[in-house]
Amino acid sequence: MPRKPPAQVRADLPREPRSWESRAVIPGLSGKTLAGIARLERRSRGLWPGATHRAFTHWHWTVHRRGPRVIYPVDDQCCDLWTGCRGTLERVRLTLPRAAGRELLAVLAPLDEKFLARTLNDPYAPPGDPWWRRRLDTP
Repeated sequence: MPRKPPAQVRADLPREPRSWESRAVIPGLSGKTLAGIARLERRSRGLWPGATHRAFTHWHWTVHRRGPRVIYPVDDQCCDLWTGCRGTLERVRLTLPRAAGRELLAVLAPLDEKFLARTLNDPYAPPGDPWWRRRLDTP
């Protein structure tokens, strides 16, 4: 009876996930979309496992943080707040398959609406910039 090579036996053993293999879940997304995001993060340059979850968490925190009605960005080591985190989410949304991108957009839409309601338009911003860059970023 043929035997498996030792390398195949080791590969088939269950293992603990490594620290860089994030299994972070974004609420409201299906397992299929989360799997697509994980696959995208593994294969794309500029993304790492868990980058989308970190950007979503930071975007959610920004929109819902306490304080005055009008909010301004706060520096963070993760990314430049409006251009980095929301830009990462948009990049992922556009790179995912169409159905998964729509699902991510549906989760982001309420956050984006609240963000627009709590920020001010920058009349001097270049018109070609994404909408989140056309918001005032200083008090």
